[in-house]
Amino acid sequence: MSTDLKYVIVDDDAFNNMICRMVIEDALGETEINAFTKPEEGLEFMKENIKGPTVLFLDINMPTLTGWEFLQQYEAFSDEVKMNTNIYILSSSLDRRDKDRATTNKYVQGFISKPLDFETITAIAGGEFQD
Repeated sequence: MSTDLKYVIVDDDAFNNMICRMVIEDALGETEINAFTKPEEGLEFMKENIKGPTVLFLDINMPTLTGWEFLQQYEAFSDEVKMNTNIYILSSSLDRRDKDRATTNKYVQGFISKPLDFETITAIAGGEFQD
């Protein structure tokens, strides 16, 4: 499956980022993937580099900046960035409040439990993902 989507992963867990990269490449073939273990670097990349359709996989529990704090800063981004970005929370959290919070956030398209899998990424790429 080929897609014009680009992917950004923001998660402090480098192993999870590697798994995401492998799943995306396995499902979609060669595609642009940028992964960040420091959410501040992910924010800076997003602000400066999003020019076309992009999927962001965002962890919640990170030590320097939580996913929720990331989303607060994302609010100040340009309309172009926000129009081109589909954000999915990718988390191991079992707290129902996190899923509810993701569901009610206007920037978040869905909540995905780790690890990312083949079926989920193909559904997202095909515009068929349902939370």
